[in-house]
Amino acid sequence: MDCHLPAVSRSILRLAPLTAAVLMAFGSPIGLTNASAQDAELLRKLNAPYARVADSAKSATKLFTAVLDMTKPPAPIGEEFNQTTIYPGMDGFAAWANWAAANEGIGKALIECQGMQVLGVPYGTAGVDPKFVERGLVIEVGSGGDLSEVRLPYLAALESVSAYVATDMYRLCEAGQFEQAFATGMAHLRVLRQACDAQMYEEKLAAMTMLADAFSVHRDVLYSYQEKMPLELLKKLSLKEYPFLKASDTERLKRIELPEGDLYVAEAMIASVFGSDGQVADDRFKKTFAGLQSAGQPLTGFGASKRWERIANVHGSREASMQKLNAIYDDWWRRWRLPAYGPMMAAPTALSKTNPVKYAAVVLSVADIDALFALRRRLVAEFCGTACAAGIVSYHKELGVWPDDIKKAYTQFFPKRFNFDPYDKDYGSFRFESLGTRARGVETEFGRVDVTGCMLYARNDDNQFSGATRHAEGGRADDFVLWPALRAISRGQGK
Repeated sequence: MDCHLPAVSRSILRLAPLTAAVLMAFGSPIGLTNASAQDAELLRKLNAPYARVADSAKSATKLFTAVLDMTKPPAPIGEEFNQTTIYPGMDGFAAWANWAAANEGIGKALIECQGMQVLGVPYGTAGVDPKFVERGLVIEVGSGGDLSEVRLPYLAALESVSAYVATDMYRLCEAGQFEQAFATGMAHLRVLRQACDAQMYEEKLAAMTMLADAFSVHRDVLYSYQEKMPLELLKKLSLKEYPFLKASDTERLKRIELPEGDLYVAEAMIASVFGSDGQVADDRFKKTFAGLQSAGQPLTGFGASKRWERIANVHGSREASMQKLNAIYDDWWRRWRLPAYGPMMAAPTALSKTNPVKYAAVVLSVADIDALFALRRRLVAEFCGTACAAGIVSYHKELGVWPDDIKKAYTQFFPKRFNFDPYDKDYGSFRFESLGTRARGVETEFGRVDVTGCMLYARNDDNQFSGATRHAEGGRADDFVLWPALRAISRGQGK
């Protein structure tokens, strides 16, 4: 069968022009047989973490083998249509349900892969099964010999898998097969969690976003079938499944590390533009960074070339540039491990204090990864909020009423530690409100929805509770409503 993968979808699948331009300076594609020693050393560093993991603990080969047999979906999967937009009652759902039923091999592969350690997609295509290369289930560096491009097409496969899982969960729940639906759903979460351990910034950003979206899909399904789902399954999810997404994780997902691959790429690029005396090699320096600055904008190349020619005369040495680069990453690593709202987090970053002319090569070689800090907060909220939501639904299923205090659901229905708000400066709890018979109007991206029963919501990046009258997922303001599932409510209210 043919493997039909979506085109680049949602902003998470944007490519990394920095990495592409870095590799362009080396003169040969990484992963090809004529790669230079410098290329090979970079590739070795990128693949080193996976080299320490046994092949039996890497899920990419098994999962991608199943993806090879995926049939064409009823419609393209992309920004307008993806795992978050699939639901029974939408136009064409029957065709999507038939598609999911015809591709059960994906669900089986996910279940087999869920206990593995990493996804483990190798960097470069050397030694990769030609079928995977042909179908784009790889990380391509210097695709077709064009070193101006680095592609991560395998991310599109993960989007296809995510769309399959959302469809299949709904298909199975419609048939009353709730245990099977959530077995596939939980396996999918765990494989996406493996993908979050990738080495490159773009990969990690994509995987973390897909995982956060997948948690939101689970809450949609929980909301839609809460009356029909058996209590035993609800308790299993809230007490044994969601809390143990990965054995080494806590509710704060501390085990997700910053990506190191981009550092290796930046080191290699900076090393390539200095001569044996440790000073800038004018031609290489100008060509490399003018090309990087003008990536995708060829008409700006001449002006950029002149600018970098001037900068070459005042740029710091190779040793000083490497020290500055590592200082920037050291600063990020310390911040990643510290409390999100500690004093250091408010201090200027090493990148912001770097002289943009003397160390222009360094500044242009790194992408400010503040987006990962924000995304981790959102992911933790989605993770913890889903565990809490399953516990709240379990409480309602067993006792016939919503808790008037979330503390009443602790221990018996979900672990207390998952009532954790990553947007709280004091590492406090989510806000829980019992609404009784009152309806709370909430403004959302889907329009205004009316919420009844109870609400669970987090602060947002403004660190304030705002009464949950407006909702935003991981935004700078408004509250982040985690339960009930606003997207599912909006569908029921015809939004």
